[in-house]
Amino acid sequence: MLPDDALGVLRTVVALLVHGEYAEIEALTEGRRLFAEEIEAAVGGRELTEPPESAFEGAEGTELETGGEYERGLHVAFPLWTAAGRSDLVAEFTLLEVMERVWTVELVSLREAPAAP
Repeated sequence: MLPDDALGVLRTVVALLVHGEYAEIEALTEGRRLFAEEIEAAVGGRELTEPPESAFEGAEGTELETGGEYERGLHVAFPLWTAAGRSDLVAEFTLLEVMERVWTVELVSLREAPAAP
């Protein structure tokens, strides 16, 4: 499970994605990795909705080596949702704890999830 502060940052960016606020995501992430136009193209017209609470409760991160520059780093792959249920789109984030309980975020990619076997 993600630390509460990191989870709050994740919730914020997912809400911005759901509401199509791509320029705000670009500003929040300082244009690292993806620009607003790239985010919009990756969403590809999908009508995203707020994920259920269980999706956030189950969110997990993989620890990243930060080289001592940050308190902590996490990679999070988070599935997005539409009205029909879980979308085929996954948002990948890097969350960095820049000081105790203060996190920054990068939206690393938006990709289609592999089809289930």
